[in-house]
Amino acid sequence: MFSQISLAVPDSAAVGRFYCDILGMTDQPDGLGYGEQQAHLKFVQGPAQPPSSDGFYWKIGITLPNLDVAATHLRQSAVSISQPRQFEDIGYMAHCVDPAGATIELLQQGPKGSEPDLEAGHPIANGAILAHVTLRVRDLAAAQNWCAEQGLHLISVQPLDAYGFTLYFYAYNQETPPHGSLTAVANRPWLWRRPYTLLELQHLHGAGSRPGASGPLLALEARDAQSAGSISLPLAGLNV
Repeated sequence: MFSQISLAVPDSAAVGRFYCDILGMTDQPDGLGYGEQQAHLKFVQGPAQPPSSDGFYWKIGITLPNLDVAATHLRQSAVSISQPRQFEDIGYMAHCVDPAGATIELLQQGPKGSEPDLEAGHPIANGAILAHVTLRVRDLAAAQNWCAEQGLHLISVQPLDAYGFTLYFYAYNQETPPHGSLTAVANRPWLWRRPYTLLELQHLHGAGSRPGASGPLLALEARDAQSAGSISLPLAGLNV
């Protein structure tokens, strides 16, 4: 499974406080996060530009039980967040940025109207999952070959032709979605509740130039089952 996402930021202390104090992450084996099964964030001090609109690295995604509660908490914490909305048949979501200007997607684990009344606890961290890291690719065949070489399994495909891209979700876990087709909309709530981090590839349609440099993304690591350690994935081979 994915173990660590390393990001370059201009002020690692300030960014770390934001993820702990505002988003409710805690110290985990490989950085900051919500649980041992998920990837953890490591912030490295250094010059970094926020992700660009056409860059290789796009965002991290956090899924959570109640988006409206999370949005209220962020606004009360003086964090700007977009108005939560249903985005096509993907889910009920909103976006904000961290102190380094990096995008964070907040996605409700179930459809609007299904949210539970949260028990006492942090309004975001209570039930939250660092669910995916999103990278943009142009050459789908090369990206799929790269995923196969890393031992990743495709578990969801979400076409968004009107926006010029398709989303592909990969996992190390070999779970089978409850509905047979990888494009089945009925699989979405199941997908957003996976307790581990997924790799989300946004395949850009057409023959344009490949996405730009990785921006703040320095490394993406996965746990090696054979050695019980972590391996750094060769991201240069995926930036296609």
